[in-house]
Amino acid sequence: MHRRFSDRPGIMRDQLQRLLDASEVPGITIQVMPLDATPHPGGAGAFDLASFPVPMPTVVQFENLKGTSYVEGTDDVKLYDDAFGQIVAAALPVSDSLARINRLINRMKGTST
Repeated sequence: MHRRFSDRPGIMRDQLQRLLDASEVPGITIQVMPLDATPHPGGAGAFDLASFPVPMPTVVQFENLKGTSYVEGTDDVKLYDDAFGQIVAAALPVSDSLARINRLINRMKGTST
């Protein structure tokens, strides 16, 4: 959110607006991780955590140098579920996140594309 594109400054503004638009879609939650966030496991690498109705197991998908790996129905799923909770807790609440994005967009208004 702090990176600027000098030759096309409107790009960032448009991307931030797209995040605000996406936040209105049911099932999408936008939270901003502040630069001064408490330590959290989010820096260890990206992963996807997919929960399904019972009896389907929760599945974790992550990528590494060997390719894509999947974990389901094991203690590893709990590890990732707990990690996700820590990441969410370290991020700004949804309302604060959307307000921050809005402030950035407003600061960028008037910048040519």
